[in-house]
Amino acid sequence: MHVKALKLVNFKRFRNEYLEFNDDVNILVGDNNAGKSSILEALEIVLNYNYRGRQFGAEFSPDLFNKAAVAEFLASDKKAEKLPTLIIEVYVEGIPDYKGTNNTLGADAQGVMVKAAFDTSLEVAYEKHIVGNPRISSVPIEFYKVEWLDFSWNEIKAVSKRFKALYIDPSRIHPTSGKNQYIAGILNTALEGDELRNLILNYRENLQAFNASEEVRAVNANLDEKHLITDSKLTIAANTFPVGSIQTGLQLEVNEVPFQLIGKGEQSNIQIKLAIQNRSHDIDLVMMEEPENHLSHGNLNKLVHYIENKRDGKQLFLTTHSSYVLNKLSIDKICLIQTAYKRLKGLDSEVVKTLKRLPGYDTLRVALSRKVILVEGPSDELVLKKIYMRKFSRMPEQDGIDIIVVRGVGFNTFIEVGKEIGTQIRVLRDNDGDFDTHVVKERAKYVAYPNIRLISSANDKEFSLEPALIHANAKDVATLDAFAKVVLSTQTFKSYSAKATLESRCEFMVSWFASVPGNGKGARKVDAAIKLFDGTLDFLYPIFLDEVFDFAE
Repeated sequence: MHVKALKLVNFKRFRNEYLEFNDDVNILVGDNNAGKSSILEALEIVLNYNYRGRQFGAEFSPDLFNKAAVAEFLASDKKAEKLPTLIIEVYVEGIPDYKGTNNTLGADAQGVMVKAAFDTSLEVAYEKHIVGNPRISSVPIEFYKVEWLDFSWNEIKAVSKRFKALYIDPSRIHPTSGKNQYIAGILNTALEGDELRNLILNYRENLQAFNASEEVRAVNANLDEKHLITDSKLTIAANTFPVGSIQTGLQLEVNEVPFQLIGKGEQSNIQIKLAIQNRSHDIDLVMMEEPENHLSHGNLNKLVHYIENKRDGKQLFLTTHSSYVLNKLSIDKICLIQTAYKRLKGLDSEVVKTLKRLPGYDTLRVALSRKVILVEGPSDELVLKKIYMRKFSRMPEQDGIDIIVVRGVGFNTFIEVGKEIGTQIRVLRDNDGDFDTHVVKERAKYVAYPNIRLISSANDKEFSLEPALIHANAKDVATLDAFAKVVLSTQTFKSYSAKATLESRCEFMVSWFASVPGNGKGARKVDAAIKLFDGTLDFLYPIFLDEVFDFAE
């Protein structure tokens, strides 16, 4: 079984959403409070009839309703027909017994739903309620009926359902009475059928032996010896029923330390690996909350590699804030949750391969930002931030503009992600002494994407940002001298000052930035950029840099 789609009606931030999924891996990304965890919670409700570790019926509350739907109800006459209905539908493949047309789409499909709606048998009672309570401030769920049904309108029973989903969230594990219920689900994945049956039998026989022990018999003999409490025989005994009590009676231990007391990172690591391994072979899909949490980079690398190689056909749903996890598991498996839901199905296969091989690039920033400036190096970033601060009296990130240093992977990798999502991207690139080849021809690739703009100097002599800044400040000797005094060392400035003309001083500075190969050139650029960023000089800059910020106003 695998989940094809999820329909949400009036559930949390989702008023009416239909979300399609990949058959293998689904990586849910989005800003904080975008709804990533809500999607996993919805899946757990409809697949396991659980919410945050407890049966959904016991946890059903007015807080689960969409705020707009609640506001609309509260602004109405509050008649029964105005009460909002909460629906969670999962469309699946692989369970023909659950096929039917009783779903909100009217589709002949396989699926399961949870529906919370007004109980019409309570109509008279509700009418009396609204007459006597004119100040209703929330959805009166006491008049609701909650149902767990397949698309043939048959009730789903937990003991006989045709699928199994596991939800992994380390934040659930804490030293309370409820912890064992959650750990039980993890434990089941580590046991094969024969192992579990033999363990249950042995466990029950030992409990029965405990009940028959001298100590227990002595306690029971004195418990209500004079029948002051009841005329019947009152005793205590270890619970041997139901059979499933073994899972809640046992606990996992790591180096003889109870599972709930070990580090969060190791908890997450063990849970995920047990679920992926799944020796019981009965789990259809696994849901994970941010597997990167509490893990060092080295351990995260191992975990992601394990997930990659041991998934064995299980459908995965996970949330993440890690570009590493995203890139390594395959960036084309993104399910982006922003103003609209979007899957990245059209990414270039070579880009996907590159990022799987080189997962350290921060592609998630492109996916989540609405305005992005791509630059070649950190010196470009510092100069742009300084110019922006001068123009707008604030940093670009305060206006939602993310400046990303691309480095060696190349612009195309980030641009491809932006093309698919629709991110507004400005690319500040060097013309490398040939504007037509490196800029004009590259621009032709993005004619169909108005959200992508390549920006550079049209002057071949301004092959990078540094000579462009030098030429901009070369309006006269005094202006260039002021600029040079900031960016050059004292010794280098003396050599610069020895040049007699404006042109020769300009040429000296351009040559100085370009004369050192490799990392040395980069170090000079960064050092100069830091001085400009930290300094107070009102330096001039080339007009094409204003194009970089054209989405900021």
